[in-house]
Parts: sequence; structure tokens; C-alpha cells
Amino acid sequence: MDVTGAGSPEVKVQRLLSDLADITWTLIQLIGSRCPIIVLCSFGRSDISVSDSFSLDGAGCGRPLVSERIVGGTDSKVGEWPWQVSLQIDGFALCGGSLISESWVLTSAHCFEMPVDISAYSTYLGVNKLSDLQNPSTVVRRVKQVIIHPEFSGEGSSGDIALVQLEEPVKFSPHVLPVCLPSKTLKLAEGTLCWATGWGHVKDGVPLPNPGTLQKVQLALIDNKNCESMYQTSLGYNPKLKLIQNDMLCAGYKEGKKDSCQGDSGGPLVYNMEGVWVQIGIVSWGFGCAEPKHPGVYTSVRYYLSWIEDSITEQKRDTSSYLTDSINITKQNLTFQPNNSGRYMLYDQNFTESGNLTDNNTDPDVVRHQPSSGAHSSPWSVANVLLIVLGLELLR
Repeated sequence: MDVTGAGSPEVKVQRLLSDLADITWTLIQLIGSRCPIIVLCSFGRSDISVSDSFSLDGAGCGRPLVSERIVGGTDSKVGEWPWQVSLQIDGFALCGGSLISESWVLTSAHCFEMPVDISAYSTYLGVNKLSDLQNPSTVVRRVKQVIIHPEFSGEGSSGDIALVQLEEPVKFSPHVLPVCLPSKTLKLAEGTLCWATGWGHVKDGVPLPNPGTLQKVQLALIDNKNCESMYQTSLGYNPKLKLIQNDMLCAGYKEGKKDSCQGDSGGPLVYNMEGVWVQIGIVSWGFGCAEPKHPGVYTSVRYYLSWIEDSITEQKRDTSSYLTDSINITKQNLTFQPNNSGRYMLYDQNFTESGNLTDNNTDPDVVRHQPSSGAHSSPWSVANVLLIVLGLELLR
């Protein structure tokens, strides 16, 4: 007898679990629809402080339907991190990102090679294995525009944060959900355990092997002063200089061994607050991967909360007129200007010389290079940290 047939106990159990998941998701959507904007929807719970986290669009955020983990392992379960995004360029998995609303993804500014060719980028959501992008749970969206913080000047600098607007909104499902954002007042003590996720290298220079399962690592927050001290002691730069800026936070361990790595850039660092996952950081840079006294450095989401809200609100208010005013409309649309407010730099989909929106860059002279998101690689670390330290020294 074929015990895997349509009437077998295994299939019946699978169908029952699927039905229960559908019912649970329906209830979540009903409850989420009643949550006001900029208020955390905690699915009827009253033990979560509204002042500690919120959802941008009023939907239930930060609550995956999958909660179990593999003990002692690094592979993530399907649906465990439903806000995780794979940012890809011409089919190459470049960076991570996080879904913060039905239309917006949060990531790092250094994930975009400038000038930005928007047509080359795509986002993949609901993915667990990069080798299984044809899975029915996978959602693919092209990029409508990218907003980069104006303070960003290069890998390792302040302002390493970007917003990606999806060409079409996504529909939330058990595999695709937004993460919650922290409040401006949320402060976590040193030693607080958080999780970083991504498809980056498993060691410095060693890519994630097939099947490319989403990885997770638990990291402890490190006070910025202690983080600065570790880097200063290790690299030997002037103690008066400041490598770890106010818009950064550190996570990892003094002895190393666990860290985010090259290819994880732009991905989320999240904290479980009474069952609700809140994104506190964005993978930004580091000196190598998991090296002693070189903790991973993350962009602080809390620091840029107002910028995130203002940028998205302004796009919703008057997208068409804003694009006309703030973009150098060229044949390839590969140049940009800061808008009048100076809050961001915006890259939009290609415009023709007449200003009509087009879907693809068809100019044969445009050569797309595969950029490297190398903010954790050794060559990047040595060169850029030295340049940053030299620049800080010259500013004294």
C-alpha cells in the first residue's frame, strides 16, 4: 500500500495543518484591519507596549506563524522570518532587506552601486532557499524607486540606510509579513540577545552553499563605547577619533565566532519583544567576519525613524509632482539630485527624454556590472577603515 497516497494519514494531517493555517491567517487579517496606522497590532494582546514598536501601515507586524527553531543549527524554518527580503541585481543575490509595509523595504544604502540602474533590481519575498525561487510562496516585485539617505557617503559612513518602494504592493500571507519598527524611545541594554538573518557568506570569502537556506545567528548587543574601544585597541587608531557613530550600533561577541558577513548587508537585526519581533538594526559593515574584537556594526533603525516616516509619507502625498521636481530626467535616468528638503536622494524607474515612464532600460550602451556588497570583506575592511580613520584625523 502507498502510505503517501491521497487518503493516507500523512496527507490528511498535512491538509488539516494547511486548513488551520488558512483559518489563523484569516483571523489575523480581520484583527489587523482594525488596527490604526502607526500603532502596533498585537492580535488582541494587551501586554505589548504601543510605545515600543509600531507598524507603518496598520497591519499586524512582527508575528510569524512559525516559532520553532532547529536546536544548535543555523538554518531557518520556512516562514520563520517572513519579512526577510532578498535584494537581487540581474539575478544575483546581492543584499538582504526587510519588509516594513506592503510597498516598502528597508535596506542599506551601500547595496546600491551609484548611479543606480533601477531596472536591474528585483526583490524576492517569502523565500527560504535561494535554490527554490519557483516555490509558490515566493513573491517577486520589481523596484519602483530607491531613496538613499543624503548623509551616506560610502561604505562604513553614517546614513547607511535606504528605502525601496516596490512596483506593486504585496499581499500579506504566512510567508510574507512586515516586521515592526522600534519607537524612538526604545533602549536595549548591552547583552540583549538579538537575531540577524541573511543569505550571506558563512565565513569570510566562503559563500553559502546550496541549497542556500536562509541563515540565522543570535548576537548580543554591545555598547557603542565598548565597541569603539574594541576597534581602537585592535586597529590602534587615535582614541580621540570616533569610528562608531551615533547612528550605529554593534552586536556580536568579543571573541568573535558569530557575526553577519558579506552578502548579509541590508538585512535585519531583530529583537523579540514579548512575542513581537522589532527591527532595531540594519546590517552595515564590519572588519572581516566574526573576528575577535571586531563586532558587526549595524545602522540604528531607531535613529532614522523620523526619516523613514517622513520619506514614505512624502511619497504617498504627491508622488508624481515630487518625481518631476527631484529627478534629473535623462535618457537613462542614471543621475540624481537631492530634493529641496535635503532628506533623501531618490532614484526612480527610467524616464524617456519626454518624461514618460518606461519599464526597461533598452539602451545597448549601458553595461551592468555586478556590484559587490563587500562591507564585511577583508579588502573592504582594511581599505575603508583606514580611509575613515584618516579622514577623521584630518578633520581634527
